[in-house]
Amino acid sequence: MCIRDSLNILLKTSILSNKLLSVIYCLFVVVSTILILITISITMPLSENINSKVRNHISNREAVIEFNENCKNDYITESIDEMKGMEHIKAVYRMSPQLTVTEQTGVLNDNYKFDFIHTGSNPVITQGRTFKENETEVAVVPENLKDFDIENNTMRDIPGKNLLNKSLVFTDICNNSHKVKVVGVYSSTDPLYSEKQILIPQNDLNKYTDKILANTTTGDLSKNKSYIILVDSADNVDEVIDDVQHLGATYRQQSLIDGDKYSVALYILIAILAFFITMEVLGFFILLKNNINGRTKELALYRSLGYKSNQLFYIIFSEHFCIGVFSIIIGLIITLILNSAFINPLIYEMLGNTIMEMTVSISPINVAFIFLLFVAVLLIVCRNSVKRSEKIDLTILLRQ
Repeated sequence: MCIRDSLNILLKTSILSNKLLSVIYCLFVVVSTILILITISITMPLSENINSKVRNHISNREAVIEFNENCKNDYITESIDEMKGMEHIKAVYRMSPQLTVTEQTGVLNDNYKFDFIHTGSNPVITQGRTFKENETEVAVVPENLKDFDIENNTMRDIPGKNLLNKSLVFTDICNNSHKVKVVGVYSSTDPLYSEKQILIPQNDLNKYTDKILANTTTGDLSKNKSYIILVDSADNVDEVIDDVQHLGATYRQQSLIDGDKYSVALYILIAILAFFITMEVLGFFILLKNNINGRTKELALYRSLGYKSNQLFYIIFSEHFCIGVFSIIIGLIITLILNSAFINPLIYEMLGNTIMEMTVSISPINVAFIFLLFVAVLLIVCRNSVKRSEKIDLTILLRQ
């Protein structure tokens, strides 16, 4: 019988002779794996959402520069060209004011706002389609319109899909008529677009508002020429504002989403994750150390029978490695079931149909992290235990 076969027999015997400790060790690894994987699988997408959908929400990346109505067009054009060449600025385009309109065919009773799709923002289209390039007299409406009937003093919900492919006629504050065909329905989960906004091509909105400004002095629309500056990151908006202040009055867009409550939730999850990882490392270390150190004399006895230190290391490392890997796989399977059956439905109930909507999943990187953490602790404990067994006086052990 070769040395390898002999070691494998000792390994099998060692596992079977320590059933209770093996079961406790297995349960600890399974529970630790489940807790860490669930926490990581929630923490990672939440962190990504906070960064991309909250902190860098389009409203947090926009600044507005206003030119007085008396500014010459040549100056405005030169200023826009200068801004487009500046660092961190992704786009500069005209800021079209919202236009209050009322539907005339009786389909809708309440007042609504004509608005445009901001550059860099892509409303989620749930039915139909968005605008085609250079398309005119079309509109995209919310999934659910809150329509208040003033005459009957009632509020009703109108599904946007019921308006799909219909032609609606709206009038503005100057009784100008605007006919649009509904080509799509958008989700109003993004706070940039509400249930009272009807999105139309920006060229159409500019044409409608220019006509009003040319024929009235109404206070509803400003004659100042405003432009939106789209910045690459919310962190750079203040720097961009400082850089363009000399060109015109510049200010931040009002933030439409408060990320503080989500950040608090993220910090709590990170703290929980740190606690679980610390407990796992300490638990691994204490459990393995007590288990292996309790067998120091057993290891010394193997040495007396001619087994070398590397062979003893192979026995105890392989024993705990096999049980640990089996336990991690069991923990992974249970976590996948829990995510599918409980965690994702619960998260959808809490965050579904909001800008923070997300699903949790397990990344191979997360599993690799737990595996490497487990192996690192196991290597340290097994190495120290073998060294400790080498210090025992074999003559005293053999007399015992």
